[in-house]
Amino acid sequence: MRSRSLRAGLLVAVITVLLGLGLAEAAVRWVQPVPPAELLPFPFQPIEVDRLAASDGYLRFDPDLGWSQRPGARVVDDGIVYRANEAGLRADREYTREPPPGVRRIAAFGDSFTHCDEVNLEDCWTTRLEGAWERSEVLNFGIQASAPDQGWLRYQRDGRPYRSCAVLIGFQVENVNRVVNRYRPFYAPRSGVAFSKPRFVLEGDGLRLLPNPVTGPGQLGDPAWVERTLGPDDFWYFRGTFAPSPLDNVLLARLARSAAYRQHRSRIEGPKSDQRPNGAAYDPGDERFQVSGRLLVQFAREVQADGATPIVLFFGQRDEVVNVRHRQAKEYQPLLDWLAAEQIAAIDVTDDLAREANRVGADTLFARNGHYSRRGNQAIGAALAQRLPRLTAATCG
Repeated sequence: MRSRSLRAGLLVAVITVLLGLGLAEAAVRWVQPVPPAELLPFPFQPIEVDRLAASDGYLRFDPDLGWSQRPGARVVDDGIVYRANEAGLRADREYTREPPPGVRRIAAFGDSFTHCDEVNLEDCWTTRLEGAWERSEVLNFGIQASAPDQGWLRYQRDGRPYRSCAVLIGFQVENVNRVVNRYRPFYAPRSGVAFSKPRFVLEGDGLRLLPNPVTGPGQLGDPAWVERTLGPDDFWYFRGTFAPSPLDNVLLARLARSAAYRQHRSRIEGPKSDQRPNGAAYDPGDERFQVSGRLLVQFAREVQADGATPIVLFFGQRDEVVNVRHRQAKEYQPLLDWLAAEQIAAIDVTDDLAREANRVGADTLFARNGHYSRRGNQAIGAALAQRLPRLTAATCG
């Protein structure tokens, strides 16, 4: 009798729990406390993968870098013309491997702030610099949405043969988060860039390269393969971000999983504020900071070994420009100090933009989606034309 009573009690308890879960499931489906778009798994982006595989857009799959400009591409986006030459540089002409006689050649590497998104080529700071510094040409190796590690690898593969006397290493302040990323949507799920990339990991006092494991863009169409292959070494990875689960039809399970994801992001990002938009990224012990610092130093040392002058350019976004304008401390100052200790020249164009903002206002320096406007690029080109000749005199004359 005790056994039957125990089984009956257990059955009642199970039924009660199931009824409670059923009512809770019905309630959350009715209330919808979290918008569906914010619940895991996030939508995968097969359209971006298909576009990459078709190689008919501005960007193409690149097995070494992850992605790069398609040679000879030309697209118009929101009235802005983006054109790549046959070497995949943003340019409207071709370049010989040897600089023309009497011309100093400078090469620029970086992300969309170097590539100059949201302005035409003639308004890009690299073109402005070339026009303001007589007998010079500036090659724009910038890649949209890329990271400094991709810039370094592009220098090794594509940039070195062009025999530049100076190399400008663009570092947009938010890039500190990209150098520890292997699959862009793990870091920025809604960026629209569904590509993979190589990355460097800390090893001893140096770095070790993890090459891009993707051999063809078709592999990026399988979310389970992407998570299994690219997730383990990605700083931003959270299991089940895109890969489906048998419990995905249970809203309570998706809510719990999504809450765990947000807690994970908050923990690894660190506390954010207006003065620290990148959270703990610039803390000396943070992996993002260590990878960024070592990468910039080793990139610069390689340029020096090749007989050219490296200059690291820091590009602040609107928040950084406003903070500098109001004399707030720079969250990325520890990285500037690191480069100074290594005697590697750096120019923070955020300072120049802040001075320009005092005259014309910060809003005029930025385009609609946050890149530098025509006026912002003009200010940067003019500032670099004044400062670079002295810093590069030893190798550029």
